[in-house]
Amino acid sequence: MKYLKFIIPLVVVAILAGVVISNGGPVEMLRNMLGLSSQVQETETKNWAAATTDPIMVPEGTDTTAKYTNVVSNGSLYAIYNGIWSRDTGYFTVPSGTLTITACGTAEGTQQYKIAVWKKVDGGAEYVVGSTGYIKTDGTNYRYTVTGLDPAASYRITVSYDSSKYYLYGMFQAEGVAV
Repeated sequence: MKYLKFIIPLVVVAILAGVVISNGGPVEMLRNMLGLSSQVQETETKNWAAATTDPIMVPEGTDTTAKYTNVVSNGSLYAIYNGIWSRDTGYFTVPSGTLTITACGTAEGTQQYKIAVWKKVDGGAEYVVGSTGYIKTDGTNYRYTVTGLDPAASYRITVSYDSSKYYLYGMFQAEGVAV
């Protein structure tokens, strides 16, 4: 009993010390408790594309059975994907600075996939901040718009599906492109 009076306070102090250390020290812990923390809180923001009834009219002669293909026709870039995880298009320009993407897809696993725009830079490509649209894989057509693109720059689109077990099937139309 005499030892419990000594051990219990030591255990409490050890637990409190662990909490303080894991929160960045006593000053940071106090700042967090008072709501004055200098740490930026990450919030998940997903740009979910909006459902649309507008169809994707693939140009005549496009091989819709190919594993992956893309074609440019009448100011739009079309891509077909059958059983992929990720693919990039070739580079194109966006003369108006605005790209409207309509996409649909189906999959067995993850219930969404991403379409993102990348700008060509020396030595590679740079992600265009805010350009990722999330598309549900329910077979419905979805649309979103990317604005503020440089008409003099070259861009590409990346389709990606975050699964290593299942594959993505679908297509998109990106309106406003020139090759």
